[in-house]
Amino acid sequence: MVDRVVLMQRDARYDHATEETRFAVEVRLRDGGAVRTELILEPGQLYAVALQVERAMAARERARSEVSR
Repeated sequence: MVDRVVLMQRDARYDHATEETRFAVEVRLRDGGAVRTELILEPGQLYAVALQVERAMAARERARSEVSR
């Protein structure tokens, strides 16, 4: 069973022909194993993830500023 999927420290690759963006990821399994593969996003999915990441970063900054008060 999958425990988590971790983004690897590599640049995303964009394929103009398919309009897909590919991210290197590692799928970590509960038994301690791991599989390296790609997360492939179509344009609409990429924009949705970008918005979600932007919101998460803003929430993180708000939380950090509240703690430092």
